[in-house]
Amino acid sequence: MIRSAVQIACAFTSLWAVEAHAQVTQPTSNFGCSGLQENGELSAIEGRDGVFYRINADLRMHHPFSDQTVESLADLSKALAANGTTLIFVPIPTKSVTMPDHLPDNAALYGFDLDVATHVHLDILQRLTNAGVTVVDARAAMLETPEGQLPFFKADFHWSAAGARETARAIANTIRALPDYPDMTKSQFETTAQETSVAFSGMRRILQKSCLTTLPEAVSITYETTQNQSLDLGEGGFDLFGGGTDTIPVALLGTSFSDSPINNFPGFLAEYSELEVINYAMTGGNQFGAMTSYLTSPAFESSPPKVLVWENPIYNNLAQYGDAPMRELIAAAGRTCLIEMPTEVEGASVAVDLTGYNLSAEDTIFIDTQRNIDARAEFAFGSSTGFERVKTIERGERLDRTGRFYMPLSGLWDDGAATLRIDLEHPLPIAPTVYLCPKFTKDES
Repeated sequence: MIRSAVQIACAFTSLWAVEAHAQVTQPTSNFGCSGLQENGELSAIEGRDGVFYRINADLRMHHPFSDQTVESLADLSKALAANGTTLIFVPIPTKSVTMPDHLPDNAALYGFDLDVATHVHLDILQRLTNAGVTVVDARAAMLETPEGQLPFFKADFHWSAAGARETARAIANTIRALPDYPDMTKSQFETTAQETSVAFSGMRRILQKSCLTTLPEAVSITYETTQNQSLDLGEGGFDLFGGGTDTIPVALLGTSFSDSPINNFPGFLAEYSELEVINYAMTGGNQFGAMTSYLTSPAFESSPPKVLVWENPIYNNLAQYGDAPMRELIAAAGRTCLIEMPTEVEGASVAVDLTGYNLSAEDTIFIDTQRNIDARAEFAFGSSTGFERVKTIERGERLDRTGRFYMPLSGLWDDGAATLRIDLEHPLPIAPTVYLCPKFTKDES
């Protein structure tokens, strides 16, 4: 019987779960560490040469990339492409498949197998590629890190400047291969080494509590990238809430991997691609923070970038919160919200009569409050028989308040909804606009 990489990974995951409850003999620590694997705050194991791995993330082999997630990313890619933007998706690999030589022997006792983990990683990339999503293999890129340099910090899960540099080089090579690249405005960039700096590491701080001697700091030579010619974004630079009409060559979206200044990831990407990079990455925004803030902004709508690079750790589950986050991104990218719907406004509530529309679960409702203060919008759908279902969009404290919310019509009744009440946080001095967004179809790409 032939077993798929996912099936094998699941089997090893089951073994891992069994072993996690067994007594695992730990080798002698070089830093006097004890109980790392049992730490409820962050369970970890100590590898070779002072390298530490998170058990639940770095040793994970089965990542949450369902067929629906792959299809959603493909739909997002098509929606962006229909409006002139190429999506490049960059799954950040686990530390284990990127720095396997530093794994301890007892990693196998937690079910970890390098061949299986690598196969699963490559399988995800291949499935995305087959679905039409442009991806970059950051794992292969970081394995090219020069000898004597490490792609990840020893006691932290973020990449170092060396890992960021090699990944940026691989992404730039992908951008240079795009059909539109020759017509894009180029700039010359130069990166110079600066002083040595130490980045804050929450992981190291947690691990240090279980160790007697000082763990390796997240120390790195810092870099600065300058350009000879800058894209004119108007006075005050680029404003997320509007202003500036020039087309952005590359928009960088992602997590703390892209947002940390110590690794100079945006600078390396600009240097190797010879294109200006505007960084919208967001520390603490999790899977969707940066993408939601940017794609729902008026700035994206008025001036979408030529290339959108979305970096996201491969272990982040894009289906963790159901279909709503990805559906919101697809609707915002697809620009199908053209049917304005009459509304009645009272205080902080907006009422919409849905009976005159042929709605399906694949459609989306879009409300533009025309202000940037609301972090929450509650959509109360009413059925023709008097039942009500409430769906909520809530922006985290780190997300930008764009005042624009896209709610998919999935999860309702078979015959759809008859009424809709949208409750916002503050009274509406100006009437908002509400639009129907038909599903973006492949024929529109």
